[in-house]
Amino acid sequence: MPIKVTCAGCGVSLTTPDSSAGKWAKCPKCGQPIQIPEAKVEEEVLEAESSIFDGLSEEDMTAGAVIQDERRACPACGEMIVRGAAKCRFCGEIFDATLKQQEQKKRRKKKVATEDEDMSTGEWVIAILCSGIGCIVGIIWMIQGKPKGKKMLMVSLAVQGFWFVVQVILELAADGM
Repeated sequence: MPIKVTCAGCGVSLTTPDSSAGKWAKCPKCGQPIQIPEAKVEEEVLEAESSIFDGLSEEDMTAGAVIQDERRACPACGEMIVRGAAKCRFCGEIFDATLKQQEQKKRRKKKVATEDEDMSTGEWVIAILCSGIGCIVGIIWMIQGKPKGKKMLMVSLAVQGFWFVVQVILELAADGM
């Protein structure tokens, strides 16, 4: 239901959508800032809701108000969250400093882990063209616990084995002539 607002400067009556409740806007005629009030609830709606609260005591109703006061808007997404929340359940924004640091450490470790799993183009070139050096690098990485160390070592050993077979075939062919 649209909200009706009257400009205090020029007296123009304006209509805005419910989503703009509680916000500030400029009058399109005179440019004066206008605060849009909260949407007014119809009496019929209040009567329908009052039947929900018929069985509640006064203490229960005030407890509900206390619960409502313990909520605040998330600065990132604007959803209502518990006042002391460490993390927004809607957008995932973290407010607690120690929890935020832990999350950043996890992200860094995950990033390093994904970088350590795959060999880059330069590492493939070293493993194939300089397979002796590739074996040494692969062994060092395996000692460090990097997953790509085993891959580097295996590729380097496979290349050395391939060239060994090629050398044996060439020697046998040279002796047969």
